[in-house]
Amino acid sequence: MDRPIDFRSRLAAAALALVIAPHAAAQESGVRIEGLVEGRIAKISIAVPDPGATPDSSSSELSETLRDDLAFSGFFDVVDPALYSLVPPPAAGTERHEEWLSVGAGAVVRLRLVPSGERIDVEARLWDNSGGGQLFARRYGGEAKLVRRVAHQIADDIVRHYTGRPGIALTLISFVCKHGAAKEVFLMDYDGKRLRRITTSGTINLVPVWSPDGNELAFVSFRGKQPGVYVMSSEGKLGHLATIGGELSSAPDWAPDGRKLAYTSDIDGNSEIYALDRTTSRNTRLTRHPGIDTAPAWAPNGREIAFTSDRSGSPQIYLMDAEGLNVRRISWDGPYNDSPAWSPDGSRLAYVSRIDGRFDLRVLDVATDRTNRLTHSEGNNENPRWSPDGRHLVFASNRAGAWDIYTVRSDGTDVRRLTRGSDCSTPDWSR
Repeated sequence: MDRPIDFRSRLAAAALALVIAPHAAAQESGVRIEGLVEGRIAKISIAVPDPGATPDSSSSELSETLRDDLAFSGFFDVVDPALYSLVPPPAAGTERHEEWLSVGAGAVVRLRLVPSGERIDVEARLWDNSGGGQLFARRYGGEAKLVRRVAHQIADDIVRHYTGRPGIALTLISFVCKHGAAKEVFLMDYDGKRLRRITTSGTINLVPVWSPDGNELAFVSFRGKQPGVYVMSSEGKLGHLATIGGELSSAPDWAPDGRKLAYTSDIDGNSEIYALDRTTSRNTRLTRHPGIDTAPAWAPNGREIAFTSDRSGSPQIYLMDAEGLNVRRISWDGPYNDSPAWSPDGSRLAYVSRIDGRFDLRVLDVATDRTNRLTHSEGNNENPRWSPDGRHLVFASNRAGAWDIYTVRSDGTDVRRLTRGSDCSTPDWSR
């Protein structure tokens, strides 16, 4: 029996009040970081001092989480906290702009945390040290145990202020890990914290994938007589969508509007790709070829599906229209390419490529046909999936011996390990 969950208890700490300094209102809605489209950005140097002494550990957890979130975003250089003691405390309603600039902080986030029983109130003020102005002041509140979620929300608000785009600190990663003799579906925060198991079926569960709105999770399970595609809602309700003959090696994938799922089945005698209409329960077979077709990935425009096929002799990435027509090969850089995943804007396709006997991650620019290799023979690296901002990927790797979940920036830098020694695989990043 699978336990009820709530995917979207993102922030029980919802914003309680919003205060914006009058002179900063225009800046609140403006884009401050240049070069986002080109990918060449000038990072903002920012300091996040601790809120100060409080009766519990919430203070350091709040500031440490916020610093980590901002650094991970790639938009900020977080000033070393060891330098913060060089800046005297400010007078009420002011900030020590010159002193912060002297330690390299172009901006500073002042936090004020007030625990109140089982709740907390947090005030965050963002200051521009170069211009000497307050960019915003906001209050957040919620259950005290969710202080990390408050920090994530503050980070996302800061990212949106400077870029005009949503942050990803409140996103989740789903994946599969071995649990006893079974394989179960787990969730964790984007940074690997707050790990929790959401299936308890005691059987094999595979390849979880988020719905476009993040309120459902589709996955393959062997809980029935045959493997099937199941969907778990945010309330923990489980639905059975399709039965799959034989074994499945690829995830189901949602259409961008959430109305259909593409999946692989050999129910007709060969591994083919099908589309299931959730409204009518109608299955439509999309591929018809004696080769093995698998790993469908629906393009963000809803009009195309990338998939893996060995119809040319070895596994390669192909593209077809959503109706199964106009099939064409798009991967050419190597003898074995698999597991395609679209970037959120549809401009790039990540996939796995066998290079010198190991599996590494590549990213294809669809418009130019140019590829960029992200990993370089550090073990085997598989199942790439994009973050909702298109700036990071999550993947599975055995570079440390056991299979674990990692993240990497889309340029191949800043590889981070999220799980440790749990035989984990097939991650997917919530939207």
